[in-house]
Amino acid sequence: MFTLKNVLMANAISCIIFGLIFICLPIKVAVFLGGDTHFPELILQILGVVLVINGLHLIWASLQQTPNKWLILYFSFGDFLWAISSSFLLLMRLWITTMAGIITTILVALMVTVFGIMQIIKSREMCNFHD
Repeated sequence: MFTLKNVLMANAISCIIFGLIFICLPIKVAVFLGGDTHFPELILQILGVVLVINGLHLIWASLQQTPNKWLILYFSFGDFLWAISSSFLLLMRLWITTMAGIITTILVALMVTVFGIMQIIKSREMCNFHD
């Protein structure tokens, strides 16, 4: 059974894993995503740091007895922003141009969108959904 805590932890793990990959392997990620039209390495590394911090924040939130609804909405908004930004990059054919990069970006955007939706659904299911 999916609980809010489980969804937050899964989201955290994915953020931390992708964040560390972006930080440690920016050139490989840039080539994987864009081939000859590289995703700027510095942007990948900054995104990686932001993802790791977000992942740690998600872990903290998952450990709260009853997470604040605004905190859950904040994380969901971030997830939706990631999916929208990914879609924008794909539509503009900016930095993500290889077939593997496109497919992976779509799958990650879908996964992140599901996290965002599930966080909202699960938080609403909680009896103590409070400010």
